[in-house]
Amino acid sequence: MDSASGSLRRRKGIGPFPAAMSLLIGFAVATGAFAAGYEAIEIVPTRPDVTVRLLVIKANAKHSTALLLFPGADGTRHFGEKDGRFWVSNNFLMRTAKDLAAAGYVVAAVDAPSDQSRGMPDAFRTSPQHAKDIGKIVAYLKEKHRVNSLYLVGTSKGTLSAAYLSSVMTEPAIDGVILTSAYSPGECTGIDFAAIDEPVLIIHHLYDECRVTPIQGAVELKEKLTESPQVDLVVVTGGSPPVSGSCSPLSNHGFFGMEKPVIQAMKDWIAGKAVPERIGK
Repeated sequence: MDSASGSLRRRKGIGPFPAAMSLLIGFAVATGAFAAGYEAIEIVPTRPDVTVRLLVIKANAKHSTALLLFPGADGTRHFGEKDGRFWVSNNFLMRTAKDLAAAGYVVAAVDAPSDQSRGMPDAFRTSPQHAKDIGKIVAYLKEKHRVNSLYLVGTSKGTLSAAYLSSVMTEPAIDGVILTSAYSPGECTGIDFAAIDEPVLIIHHLYDECRVTPIQGAVELKEKLTESPQVDLVVVTGGSPPVSGSCSPLSNHGFFGMEKPVIQAMKDWIAGKAVPERIGK
C-alpha cells in the first residue's frame, strides 16, 4: 500500500451522535448541514506496521482546504464509533468539528498512532516519527480528498504537535497554523519557534487558569515567532461558568460558552480577513 492509501472504516451521511456522547454538539447537529455530508473513520498507514486513525468530516465533496485537528491531553479517545454512529470527546476542537466542516473545510481529527496506543507523550509530539506520520497523512488527504491547502490546528497539548510540525515540515500544502489555548514556550521542549515560517493565529482566553497555558505564555509565543510572515493573537473573554477543571475542556481553557465566536475568528483568519485583538465581553 503506497503512502497515500488507507482503509475506510465507515462512510455515511451525518446523523446525531449517541446522547451520552453528544454534550455541546447539539447545535451543530440541529442545523441539518450534513444531510448529504460525509463522516468516516479512515485508517492511514504511516510507518512500517504503524497506522493512524482519522475522523474525517466534510459537508460535501467540493471543498479543497483541510483543517488537521490535534486535540489535547494524550491525543487518544477523542473519537470513536458505537452502535453504528460516531462519537466525539468534549475537547474544544472535537465538539466544534462539525461546525468547522459546515463552514466548508475538510476536517480531519488525528488520533494517536497505533504504536502510541496509550497516548502520545510530549517527546513523541515533538519527534521525527510524529512528523513522518503527519507527512503521510497530508499526502493521503491530498490524494483521497483532493485537498490542495491545509492548516494545522492544535488546542492545549495538541499545540505541541501543531507548532513542532510546522517548524520541521516543508510540505507546501501547509498554509498556516492555528494554536488555541497554546502551551507556553517554556513548556515546549524541542520546538524551534523561529523555524516556523507559516502564518500563525493564536487564540487564548484571558482567564485561562490552566498552569501550563497562562495568557502570558500566549504573548511570549507571539514574540518568539520571529520568522512567521503574520502572527495574530486573539484574546477571548467571557463564556459560561466552568463545569470541569481548569485544564479540562468545559472551562475557559476550552472556550466553554465562547465556541461560536472563536470558530468565527478562525474562519475569518483563514479567509484572509482581519481578526480582532479581543472577542467577548
